[in-house]
Amino acid sequence: MKRGCFVSRKRSFAEVITSGDYLASLEATRDAIAADLAVCESMRDRAALYLRLSDVLAKIEEAKPRPARGDVVDEIAARRAARRSGTAQDPARAKRTG
Repeated sequence: MKRGCFVSRKRSFAEVITSGDYLASLEATRDAIAADLAVCESMRDRAALYLRLSDVLAKIEEAKPRPARGDVVDEIAARRAARRSGTAQDPARAKRTG
């Protein structure tokens, strides 16, 4: 019965890790841990792998790019521009305001 949890890695894993792309490296690490979990028979080692997987998943979420969000002034300007463009396109509303 095999007790170890190590799986031979493809060369692409090393290439991803050495590429300098932090998010891609985390995702490759996640995939490697998942592959190790699939063949791991030792409950002690599985517990350690699950803990590590949880850490890597959290780091992946932190490293994902967030959509750009403007400040309050940008949001107000965007709403104002939307209102003004809506007024110009709606002739019925334009009649009421005049």
